[in-house]
Amino acid sequence: MELALYFKRFACFAAMAFLLAMISGCAEKPVASPAPAGTTANNATDPSPAVKSGTGTAESDRSNGEKADKKSANPTADQPVAYPINDRSEEKGKTAAETAADKKPEEANEKEEKSMTDEEIAAENAKRREAALKEIIGQLGPPLVENKDKLIKAHPLYPVWIDKQNKQVVMQGLICQTNAPLEMFAVTTGTKEHEAIVAVPTEAKVVHTALVVLGAEPGKPVEFGPNPSDYKPATGTQIDIAVKWKDDKGKVQTARAQDWIKNVKTGKEMQESWVFGGSGFWKDDQTGIEYYQAEAGDFICVSNFPSAMLDLPIESSQSNDELMFQANPERVPPRNTPVTVILTPKLKPDKNDQPAKGEPEPKSSPLKEDDKKAASQSTEAPK
Repeated sequence: MELALYFKRFACFAAMAFLLAMISGCAEKPVASPAPAGTTANNATDPSPAVKSGTGTAESDRSNGEKADKKSANPTADQPVAYPINDRSEEKGKTAAETAADKKPEEANEKEEKSMTDEEIAAENAKRREAALKEIIGQLGPPLVENKDKLIKAHPLYPVWIDKQNKQVVMQGLICQTNAPLEMFAVTTGTKEHEAIVAVPTEAKVVHTALVVLGAEPGKPVEFGPNPSDYKPATGTQIDIAVKWKDDKGKVQTARAQDWIKNVKTGKEMQESWVFGGSGFWKDDQTGIEYYQAEAGDFICVSNFPSAMLDLPIESSQSNDELMFQANPERVPPRNTPVTVILTPKLKPDKNDQPAKGEPEPKSSPLKEDDKKAASQSTEAPK
């Protein structure tokens, strides 16, 4: 009897110990987190080293387990590798350093352009203009004068010559307008062709100096004031202008420049002659360089401009609504027709009668001394 009672008590204690062991084991074992999509069961349930050793808190064990899962997870087709935005370019898959390296050449070009000085930019523009003028000059052919072999080149590039025998300046250009309101008869190429008849591929200062070499005297440009009575017309040596060109049959034609210009009010050709006003200069305050104002296109004008090289000695408005002159389409040759323009200064009689004692010294020549010597000593004849 006593033995049976002892056995029952032992079985009861054993059952209680087993239950306690089971309860304590469940409390210590971590709960497995759900496996990420695309990972294997082994990777999802494999405990971290801290769990295997039974060390660490529940929070540290959980974080360590998550790190282990991220490191050991194998990407599949459903789970592509995701690179951090700071390290890789989303568009091209390039690193930030590689993307920056691709931008360096563009940034370098921008810095190089910004680092160019005004003088370097001006030199680059001059090269481009020279290349364009060479192409135009190649279309002109020889000047339409009889004594081509006696002409003296006023500039190595531009089609401008000095005819000492006839006291004339000879230059070539192209017809740019045949029926348009006019502010100029002739302009330098690349300036104001839309309001002129002839465009000459030259610099205005070259023609200015050639006229001075022949003895023409620049006077004063036109002057305006607040009152109409303050107007003062341009002064200077009178300059006659003739034009020569070949018609559609190849025959050389000659006319006065005035014959190509029609007075809007009278309907007749312009009667006035030009005077050598001589334009003027303006100085760049930053660079200290002086520029001849007529280079902007005010070359041979029919409207009054203080910057005109040749101007009319009468009041002629430059307002678009009050322009006095326009091209005569019945007399002007077709556009792009090569034309020879001949400037003849009306010199004072005493200058023609006196023997030459060397070339007259210009009073207001925009060329340097070396350029003036080249203009007066050059012996190159047109080809």
